[in-house]
Amino acid sequence: MKLLLENWRKYVLKEAYILDDDFFEASIEQLFEKLKDFGDNTWIFFDTETTGFEPESAQLTEIGAIAAYPNNWQFDEVEAEKGLFYDKIKLNPETLAGFEASDDPKAKYPLELTRYGVPSEEYREKYPKGMPSEEDIIRQFVSYLESQPNPVLVAQNAEFDVNFVQTRADLYNIPVNMREYPIFDTMMLIKLWHNSLIKTLADEGNEQAQIILQALTMTGKFGEYTSSSMGPVSKAYEISTDDWHNALADVKMMMGMTRAIFIALLDSSNVNISKYQDRMAWGLRKKQQQARKLHRSGE
Repeated sequence: MKLLLENWRKYVLKEAYILDDDFFEASIEQLFEKLKDFGDNTWIFFDTETTGFEPESAQLTEIGAIAAYPNNWQFDEVEAEKGLFYDKIKLNPETLAGFEASDDPKAKYPLELTRYGVPSEEYREKYPKGMPSEEDIIRQFVSYLESQPNPVLVAQNAEFDVNFVQTRADLYNIPVNMREYPIFDTMMLIKLWHNSLIKTLADEGNEQAQIILQALTMTGKFGEYTSSSMGPVSKAYEISTDDWHNALADVKMMMGMTRAIFIALLDSSNVNISKYQDRMAWGLRKKQQQARKLHRSGE
């Protein structure tokens, strides 16, 4: 529970989120009315892979990003040489030392392997002088962001990626404020608008919505729930999940998923989704209240 609240503490201290808590109950029409303000921005879909969940003690192993123009939410990619960013990162000595000291046999990675065990030989051809360091790649990623006109950062569970890059950048004294950019969290789009719409349409007997809802229905520790994870949502719309948890593959999946969600929402923009949306908004705010309480107790 403490870890959950810590994560939510980071989330509620945000400033740049397009889908902030004042907007949780907005209708589909109101959602798109707000998004018009960002229709001329460059949307940077990005994803990170890391060696752990806490950026103070873990490091980045991959960053992937694709820049796209909204174009009525069809997301036309910027030409590849300007709009694409992807690289794997050499594990630093502290990370390697942590793996070597771990009691977990799965954590004992050989030298110069990424988190997912890709042999370093594959990268010696690409990087004859050695794989790039975390600091080098963060600096390159910051330059990539700064080169795009009016960027909007787009990510699934965005605060994790934003906070991780920011924390690691601070470690290397890299001048960047990730929260100076507008941030769009696709997970909030799924939770508050997409899943609320699908449940509402399923209640009304819409067969396609019932099929999607069935695909998103999972069983967990506390019973059934509707998934807001990128993988199940993508599969529900027949979007490829090949090479899931590769940063660039995840970015491509996220773009396809977001496009499909926007199409579904636009097709049903007049549907009242408040029955399920209000419940989700209440639950999210409850977690935020817990997080704020934890934050105050730690001051």
